[in-house]
Amino acid sequence: MSPAATESGRDLTVGVEEEFFLVDESGHLSGAGPDVVAEAGHDIRGLQRELARCQIETATGVCHTGEELHEELRSLRRRLMKAAAGRDLSLLPSGTPPMTEGVPPAITPSPRYEEMARHFGSIVDTVTTCGCHVHVGIPSREIGVRVSNQVRSWLPVLLALAGNSPFHGGHDTGYHSWRHILWSRWPSAGPPPHFDSADEYESIVGAMIGSGAAMDRGMIYWHVRLSDKQPTIEVRIADVAMTAAHAALYAVVVKGLVGWALLSVEDGLTVPWLRVELLRAQLWRAARDGLDGECTSPAADRSLPIRRQLELLNECIAPCLGAGDRAFLESGLDSVLREGTGAERQRAEFERDGTLASVVGLLTREVVS
Repeated sequence: MSPAATESGRDLTVGVEEEFFLVDESGHLSGAGPDVVAEAGHDIRGLQRELARCQIETATGVCHTGEELHEELRSLRRRLMKAAAGRDLSLLPSGTPPMTEGVPPAITPSPRYEEMARHFGSIVDTVTTCGCHVHVGIPSREIGVRVSNQVRSWLPVLLALAGNSPFHGGHDTGYHSWRHILWSRWPSAGPPPHFDSADEYESIVGAMIGSGAAMDRGMIYWHVRLSDKQPTIEVRIADVAMTAAHAALYAVVVKGLVGWALLSVEDGLTVPWLRVELLRAQLWRAARDGLDGECTSPAADRSLPIRRQLELLNECIAPCLGAGDRAFLESGLDSVLREGTGAERQRAEFERDGTLASVVGLLTREVVS
């Protein structure tokens, strides 16, 4: 993805990586991920294997608008569904697998994944989750670090908006994003520190790898990080979205937030920033309560309900988006507030029917919406 950050921020490029589970007709995880990738990888952009055999990952190309991104996400998801259906499987867009599984998911055969399993032990058995990673183009790594300092304060709001994993292992976890709780077990995961410079960023990355908490740079699992493969900043806090529309909305929010951060950096403005310990605590609260929670607002420097913070976030980022993306943002936020986040819709379906099979059915039906 090439950077395209103009002074206004409205021409920023954006791309999305999505992870999905593969499930059989009973709603249980299938280990056919590597086979689906082998058969369909040449036809589907960015399709690749993941750590667990029950997962697959895809990536969009470089997109400029929310509408363009929505159409590409729908197309990719539709083609993935077709590829999975060839093996009588379905694509499950949930941050965690809802059904009870008898044994931990099998690891995809590869030297790197096998070394991860040896190095991190049982952590690997418990972090089989699916996320959504948004890349936004930036002019340089030095500016990217300063953008990270601005964006990190909004992470609890982003997590609350993106929660889509209330069920895990056959029961309701009591959280909107149980994926966030599980993923936090990685020693290299969590909110990024506040950095004074790109040199400090690189120094901390090197120290984490040297400690063994990360095997390599690809395992720096901060919720915001600089990409080593593209000139982008990558925001990794979200669960995979139930629908393509929600994934595109979330990506536009991130794009607008990066645009706002770039303008703030240019103007020499900073937002109040929390110590990592306090930010981690607020992320826990957002993972538990979703949109009904509250946390410290970067816009007001005091604790506010998340729903109010979505309004403030919209006010910050809307001027950094083009007219089409502003309309896309307004419509998408109205839809989420009216119909619910992925976690809220999963719970509503369970309350309606009383079975996790119906939740799986909802998820598999809504993939390309």
